[in-house]
Amino acid sequence: MKKINFKKELCMACHNCELGCATVHSKGKSLISAMEENVMPRIHIIYNEKKSSIVAEQCKQCKKPKCVEACPVGALSQNEEGMIVVDFEKCTGCGECEKACPFNAIRIREKCIKCDLCEGVSDIPACVMYCPAGALTYKES
Repeated sequence: MKKINFKKELCMACHNCELGCATVHSKGKSLISAMEENVMPRIHIIYNEKKSSIVAEQCKQCKKPKCVEACPVGALSQNEEGMIVVDFEKCTGCGECEKACPFNAIRIREKCIKCDLCEGVSDIPACVMYCPAGALTYKES
């Protein structure tokens, strides 16, 4: 399965990955529409000043995902390729998946919001395309 990999030593914390993600997931497919629609990116770049460290909070597409186990209504599942997908019809927004994720990769905004690898939106995840430093790559793991 292909996954997004993060190299913190290359990251400039420019947040272009977040902007690209929000843009492609907006209805209007533009940065302005993403802002108007208040689209939440599926990746979050966090800079820790005390540790002088950068972290990308994003779904790691775990082999044994705690979020899937924690979902009481079965809204999260793993497809044949191993990607964790959300069934928005089933999702109640209870937040159990968010609590269970050890990577802070899930946010609840009425429903579960997590990385979908831009499936059905783009051939390459937008965060990877928009990263000017090459800190994000998309490859078989």
